[in-house]
Order: sequence, then structure tokens, then C-alpha cells
Amino acid sequence: MKNIDGVEVFLLRSFAALMAQRSVSRAADTLNTSQPAVSKALARLRNLFEDPLLIRAHGRMVPTDRALELDDPVRRILADLATVIESPRSVDPQTARITFRLTAPETVEHLILPRLIAHLEKTAPGVRVEARHPSRDQALRWLETGEIDFRLGWLERPPQALHSAILYRDRLVCLARKDHPEIDGRISLEQYLSLPHARLEVAPHGMSGRAIDRAVAKLGHKLRISLVVQNYGTVLHTVARSNLIATVSERMIKSSAPHLGLQVLDPPLRLPETRINMFWHQRTHKDSRHRWFRQQISAIAREL
Repeated sequence: MKNIDGVEVFLLRSFAALMAQRSVSRAADTLNTSQPAVSKALARLRNLFEDPLLIRAHGRMVPTDRALELDDPVRRILADLATVIESPRSVDPQTARITFRLTAPETVEHLILPRLIAHLEKTAPGVRVEARHPSRDQALRWLETGEIDFRLGWLERPPQALHSAILYRDRLVCLARKDHPEIDGRISLEQYLSLPHARLEVAPHGMSGRAIDRAVAKLGHKLRISLVVQNYGTVLHTVARSNLIATVSERMIKSSAPHLGLQVLDPPLRLPETRINMFWHQRTHKDSRHRWFRQQISAIAREL
């Protein structure tokens, strides 16, 4: 049996960061340390496990089978350790200097963050918020390793390691320009299925996009997607200036639709209710700072 006396927490954190980032420099940034320190940790890890762990291929670092085998156990050890040694810390909002990191779809970010920042300016001016683009493949790993603190969005079956709280409910509506040549106040199923649609690039992989596609597939059809873009605003302005239609969040559009000259229409098919939740990992569940921030987000959501 190997001697584990020399296996300190930094070594395990280095492994987790390297697996998440696939880069020594990015892992060093994540750990807030130097590249030589991470390179030295990788050398020690290779010696400890008698395996190269990460090898360079096609311009990036690729994990070996042994590294993939170790990934989950190491992340569980780090999460358990954080839970064991974490002590309650009180929060004084006026003096707190904390950065919270989260992921959120663009529509959720647009609804929550402006209100949240306006609130924090008055109550907790030293609190900083970083939002990154959501990733279905990386979100759980980011929460487990501490790269993010919260995930905002809609998940049908969240992982058991996550806690959650519902922020708000929403529904999907259809958009068309007010002087659309075929649509005036309502949209038929035939029109919905035959007219060209504008859609966000993320939509087919997000919950709302998959829900729409499933509902359409049940009817034996597939939507005619004529435009796929990266920005929600581009969808709205394109629909306002063309004969394309779109299916979007009602909360997101209700205040701007009149100014953009858009019709907001009930969908001609049954679409599920959207449930936007806040998710966080077990390792931060009892942390007083995280609990305080969860309360701030929940309070903002109740005002929507």
C-alpha cells in the first residue's frame, strides 16, 4: 500500500483543476497560484499514481484512462473535506468582500442580474458577481470543484449532489412582427409549423429548446429553423424586421415587445411550463455566505 502522508490538499486540488481546465496555465489561474507550482504538482501526481495522467495531443492536454478513473473520487474527497473543515462565517453585507460565480442562460441573466446588482450596490457594495455562459457538460464539475457557486436555470432531473430552490415560473410564447403578412393576433398550428423560425444557438441544447422540439416531434413534424444566432437581442430584432417567428420566454419579452413592434401570441401547441431554479452543491449548503447570497437571489426573484 502506498504511503499517503505526502498527499496534501493542494496536490488533489491541482489534479481537479488540471482535469477541469486541461491546461497548466488555466489550472494555475483557477488555483490562484503559479504555473511552475502546478507543473511541479503534476510531476508529483504522475509519480504518485505511476501514470502520465495528462498527455499533450492535438495542441491540448488529454487525460489518460487512469486520470479519468481518478477524477470522480478526487472531486468527492475535496467536496467532503470542504464540508468537514468549513466553519460557519457570519456575513456583514456592508463590509463583506466576496466574489460569487454563477452560470445562467441569457434570459435568466437578463432578468435577475440587473436587479441583483442594483440591490447589492445599496446593501453589499463589496460583493462582486461573475456570470459565465452555461455548460450542460461542465456545470456539475464546476460546482463540485468550486469554479462556480450557483447554477441558475431549468433542469428536469438535477444531480442528487445538488440542492435547489425555485426562483420563478415562466411560459413560452410566440413572437411575430405586428405587420406580419400572415399573422394578426393569433397563430395557427399550420402557421407555426410552416413559417421560418429564429432561435438561439444554445436553444436545441437547453431545456426550452428541447421541450419545443419534443412537442413538435409528437405531432410528427420538425420546425423550420432559418436563423440560429448567439444573442437573444438578435432574435427579437430579427423577428421585428422580418417574417420569421420565434418562441421565447414570456417574462423576457413582455416589457420590450410593444417598443419593438412585436405581437406576443399564445403557442398553438401544448408546451411545458418553464421552471427556473437556483442550484448549489452540498459542499456549500451550510456556508453562511452562500446562504446569505441565496437569500438575496431568492428575494430578487420574488419581485419579478
